[in-house]
Amino acid sequence: MEGSEAFRAAVRAQAAAMLNGDASPYDLALEIWRLAMGEWPGSDGDEACVSLHLIWGALTDWVELRPTETDQAEAHMITAAGEWLTVEGDQQAEVRYFDRWVHDILGYERQAPAP
Repeated sequence: MEGSEAFRAAVRAQAAAMLNGDASPYDLALEIWRLAMGEWPGSDGDEACVSLHLIWGALTDWVELRPTETDQAEAHMITAAGEWLTVEGDQQAEVRYFDRWVHDILGYERQAPAP
């Protein structure tokens, strides 16, 4: 995939499909994770792929590692997709979204600032 805008457009399409119920939330989430993985470590300096990789990787892992919680995980996927469509393109809102999802919701440890 070439460039940040193409990456973001592909992620938007998958998130919108999830909200529209076009396919299984898990399948669409897995595709978002694959898109982010394909752009690692950042397309054209766009760091969104790093955080999107963490978010969608954790959400798909949730289904794979705890299949009895699939409904709960997929509800989170739908919420994450809807929120992404609301904030995407607003740099400050994206930072807040990533911080909340990566750390507050999914529990990744915050790194201490470098001295």
